[in-house]
Amino acid sequence: MAVSTYTTDLTDIDDGSGTFTEPTGATVGTLSQADTDNFIQGTTSPTKTTNPGGPGLMGIGILDGAAHTITSPAAFYCWVFVGAGALINTLANGGIRLIIGNASTDYRFWYVEGSATFPYIGWQCIAIETDNGTVAADGSVGTPSATKQYFGAVFNGLITISKGNPIAIDALRWGRTITILNGDLANGYATFAGCATTNDAINARWGQFQAISGGYQLQGKLLLGTTGGTLVDFRDSNKSIAIAVSRKTATSFNAIEIQHASSRVDWDSCVFTALGTNSRGTVTVTDNADVNITSCSFTGMDTFSFLSATGVLNSTFRGCNAITAAGSNMTGTQVLVPTVAANTSALIWNVDTDTDGLLDNMTFSKGTNAHHAIEFGTALTLPKSITLRGIDFTGFSATAGGTTGDETFHIKDTTGTLTINLVGCTGNAGYRTDGATVVIVQNPVTFKVTAKDLETGALIENARVMVPVTTSDNFPYLESVSGITGSGTTATVTHTTHGLATGDNILIAGATRDEYNGAFTITLDGADPTNKYTYTTPATVSGSPAGGTITATMVLLNGYTNSSGIITDVRTYPTAPQPVSGWVRRHTYGPSYTSATWTESTSTLTKTGAFTGFSGTFLLTITAGTNMTPGIYLATYVSANAVTLPGGAGSADSSNVEFTIGAKPLYRQAPVADTVDNSAGKEIIVFLQPDE
Repeated sequence: MAVSTYTTDLTDIDDGSGTFTEPTGATVGTLSQADTDNFIQGTTSPTKTTNPGGPGLMGIGILDGAAHTITSPAAFYCWVFVGAGALINTLANGGIRLIIGNASTDYRFWYVEGSATFPYIGWQCIAIETDNGTVAADGSVGTPSATKQYFGAVFNGLITISKGNPIAIDALRWGRTITILNGDLANGYATFAGCATTNDAINARWGQFQAISGGYQLQGKLLLGTTGGTLVDFRDSNKSIAIAVSRKTATSFNAIEIQHASSRVDWDSCVFTALGTNSRGTVTVTDNADVNITSCSFTGMDTFSFLSATGVLNSTFRGCNAITAAGSNMTGTQVLVPTVAANTSALIWNVDTDTDGLLDNMTFSKGTNAHHAIEFGTALTLPKSITLRGIDFTGFSATAGGTTGDETFHIKDTTGTLTINLVGCTGNAGYRTDGATVVIVQNPVTFKVTAKDLETGALIENARVMVPVTTSDNFPYLESVSGITGSGTTATVTHTTHGLATGDNILIAGATRDEYNGAFTITLDGADPTNKYTYTTPATVSGSPAGGTITATMVLLNGYTNSSGIITDVRTYPTAPQPVSGWVRRHTYGPSYTSATWTESTSTLTKTGAFTGFSGTFLLTITAGTNMTPGIYLATYVSANAVTLPGGAGSADSSNVEFTIGAKPLYRQAPVADTVDNSAGKEIIVFLQPDE
């Protein structure tokens, strides 16, 4: 990489050496051209006395040779000088005004400083919006057009000074951005000090990022790296950056933007403070650069937008606007009294990523408006379970399904289920939802089973696991249900005050109609979620109701192990440790089929697509068929459409044959019997013996 560079987009109007005039209505005092005694940039500036005619309006302006096309949020920059503390009027009375027009007789003016806001005496660079439609002018002289050709300043004097030229202007320009590129260890990283040194050079004095007492002031935009262009390696620490007041600029004027995915930006223990309330300063990571913000503070600023490679650790946002964290690591960061609007959120998480490990140990306190702490956007694919750890929420509503706008969470999805696991969090955990089902789980623990090969210790993927509870300490165990009705493949269970949630698994037993029995994932009934839930049966029900003496038992694990040989369940055990008992097994697996046709003159069973997903040999059960012998046979895979059976299975007669495809054991079934601790959870390793 190369030495870091700092370049500006400012366009010169005049460097202080041109021929200036007095704007109409501001002719108090005597104008001096190219004064070599008092300048801030270059070698000269136009200055003015307060007599004759004072006190009153004293103006200095210049008609440039051509009109300027200035697009918002770019601004007009002008250095102004006041040499006596009591000289100018208040801000409300237009103590200092910047002017833009098409002629000295036709211009608009914007009030920018006054006796109580100007820092004593000396030079100050001020920027204003040039579009009257974006930031309305405080007044006008003559009939100014949209042409931007005459620029300057007017001072509203309260007293006359008998000696010297106590007012001046210098370095009139327009623009907004300093672009910072390159930097490395060998040549030196890009830094705030490097930027200010370039800005403050006598022939520069851009006024965009200048050194001030105790730190630096940003007035405009810092662009760190360029998309599709050049990266930056910017690293700095223990610096204080003030965001300029910028009363009369576009609200988006002050900003820091990070571009180029290969850029790196490190800020450690830096302090950023907005001095005004109009353009408070934004920080935006546009490309997914390596951004590391550690132990920094941001006060009074506007919005922030971070990406997944951004880490904002142990930092503080005080009185700022919304933070969009698209998978960012915000661990240990405080978001205090934000200024977000009512029914919006301090932090926006709109990415399909679990928050676990990324928002740990944060702190949120509510600001003046009725707002949320965290918004979960529609990018989350539901159903989903996310975990928040060690977060403190202060001042938010505890209402579940509230609508006041100050609930802790706002879920933007309209359908599906979002489970929010709160581990070691404090404060209320209310939520607002736009339609999705929300399950809040306080201090959950993990029940995990890992399947391994007994002989090799290898992890076993796709092992089938089912582990129900064996007592009613926390969940339903052999609880009687009032009844089950069915329609198509949907079963509706009436189970009074069941205490279950959408996504839970339940073991139904005792139904007369067997298709209702089994372990199923449930969905709470929309009309009566407290007492009813539904599940999908494996086949169309043969009738309704289910009949029989039916019981329901909670199943904590019901599924297959992942590529790491693991299956987990995360939930709260509200009362006591929970005894469980179940099994783990691993067979070949696949769908079951019925009503195929037996054809050919040999023992070949055909059905289009029936054997997709199988190979080698597997178990097939003949249940009925003319000239067939019911029983379990070892089928040999021929193709996706055909298998062969041993001759004893029967002979071909082209009649319908009912069969099911079972599963060939790869490992012997192993039991799971233990107790899940309600504060620590439980991890069990189950060794499966290969089947010979």
